[in-house]
Amino acid sequence: MNNESIVSELEREWDFDCGFFGMLRRGIFDVTALRRLICILDAMNLQDEVFVSRRVVSLLWYMPLFMGWQRERIEASGGDTEEFDKATDLVQPSVERLLGVP
Repeated sequence: MNNESIVSELEREWDFDCGFFGMLRRGIFDVTALRRLICILDAMNLQDEVFVSRRVVSLLWYMPLFMGWQRERIEASGGDTEEFDKATDLVQPSVERLLGVP
């Protein structure tokens, strides 16, 4: 997967109307959208990249933080916070695998 397609697929997940993170912003936790996001993350491999696009990094590193901020919104809308916590626990290691940890 090249940087352009990575950026395009990740940006779709931030779309307010139909992206996983856009729906979270509206208090909707969509498991189908989560699966789609996990598939995108699993298909990515940045290990051999000398340089990673700044946009790719910005789209990735913000994911776990953003999910943490949306937990109350999911709870307030009657969403399953236990499943949401599991989702966060799926996204975090994917981001760590891609970007590394300090």
